[in-house]
Amino acid sequence: MEAERLFEGLSVVVPSRVREMEITGVQHHSRRVERGDLFVAIHGDRFDGREFLSEAAEAGAVAILGAGDPPAHCTVPWIRADNPRSLLAPLAERVYGRPAEELFLIGVTGTNGKSTMVWLIQAVLEAAEIPCGRLGNMSYSFRDLDLPAERTTPEISDLHRLFRRIRDRGAEAVTLEVSSHALRMGRVQGLTFDIAVFTNLSQEHLDFHRDMEDYFAAKRSLFDQLADDGVGVVNVDDPYGRRLAEGLERVVTFGSGGEVEVLGARLGLGGIRARIETPRGELEVESALRGSYNLTNLVNAVAVGEAMELPLPAIREGISRAGVVPGRMEPVDAGQPFPAFVDYAHTEDALNHLLTTVRRLTGKRILLVFGCGGDRDAGKRVHMGRTAGELADLVIVTSDNPRSEDPLAIIAAVEEGIKASGNERYRILPDRRDAIRRAVSIADGDWTLVVAGKGNETGQEIQDEIYPFSDREEIARAVEDQYGHADDD
Repeated sequence: MEAERLFEGLSVVVPSRVREMEITGVQHHSRRVERGDLFVAIHGDRFDGREFLSEAAEAGAVAILGAGDPPAHCTVPWIRADNPRSLLAPLAERVYGRPAEELFLIGVTGTNGKSTMVWLIQAVLEAAEIPCGRLGNMSYSFRDLDLPAERTTPEISDLHRLFRRIRDRGAEAVTLEVSSHALRMGRVQGLTFDIAVFTNLSQEHLDFHRDMEDYFAAKRSLFDQLADDGVGVVNVDDPYGRRLAEGLERVVTFGSGGEVEVLGARLGLGGIRARIETPRGELEVESALRGSYNLTNLVNAVAVGEAMELPLPAIREGISRAGVVPGRMEPVDAGQPFPAFVDYAHTEDALNHLLTTVRRLTGKRILLVFGCGGDRDAGKRVHMGRTAGELADLVIVTSDNPRSEDPLAIIAAVEEGIKASGNERYRILPDRRDAIRRAVSIADGDWTLVVAGKGNETGQEIQDEIYPFSDREEIARAVEDQYGHADDD
């Protein structure tokens, strides 16, 4: 797009030599700049985009949008703006041809269950013959496009770029996880959602939000971005959900007393079979997902289908097709004589649901390997430790993603909670690989091994570096080392 058209009506100072320049993309991350892009130098929590102008220029940026006067080392045309971040949304929307307007947008927010929900929603829409992309913590995916997720909700300029790529591949809808950070930091600025989904709310991110009310207000703001004919889908088993539903004009509620609720269910290691009441009649569903919290996710998916008036058989088929969600109570079978699961649980509430479900389904003692992430809500560490101590028989506390923090300091807070639970059966192994190997060496047919916190992540973040690491692969390697040559004797 010609720069003069791109910046029309925006509060920027555009040099005359830039006005006829062709700009093909908008990027705020210097490492992802492509030739022809406009680089927007924003000041983030940890980095200042002005420090990366040379990298952006070398990668092919044709102009820089930044605050104030250009630094002396800037070698490409400088476009001045008072608040560059606020212009990311309109610039990306224009340069990529307003792709969001061509897509049916479904936003999912809440503390737990977002990744499972976007997975299920994509499956249900595909079964209804509505091609649907998926953006969230697991990946950014549609057809042959499958990109690793850098964050739960991409920056708004990345969102529009992804929307364009997904739409050009034939998508008619996109379902995306919308975090509270994204809502507060403008990452979904200017988007209009056709469906907004609320899963639940429990303690998390209180390092970012003042308190739970502030956290709830951020989540609730997604529903302010509903289209005029948009519909909210809300969990009324959650007290915050009930408050949210009361303020919505167009809403489909799910849960006890909701418009969509469970009439009966069988939960086992093989999955879930359930009868679900909807305004259009009963629906029987089968899913490979496990546990009561995943039953809630299934009811949520049915409610989304109800809000969209999708055929009930398509909803049933989509739920069946979805299978197991990667890293969400995902079984790992490497030939070991005990059940093993990996799960993303990284809040007190999620860990509680996970361990309660494992106990109910397997009836075995639980050997839990887990830790807490660094540079995140430190207040939840003690609570998660207490939950682990109360619900697991043996706990091995280890590192998760310590990021810039001292792993031992994080572990000490978790240990405080375990001690408060009264459980004296725990061990400290800061190296996650060692912790998993030790757990595999301890477990036998009387145990269920649960490795929690990272789910399907394929890296471990330590001091601004991401090292390859997969809980699934580490369990499999440890099992092979422990049992792989057992039949050779």
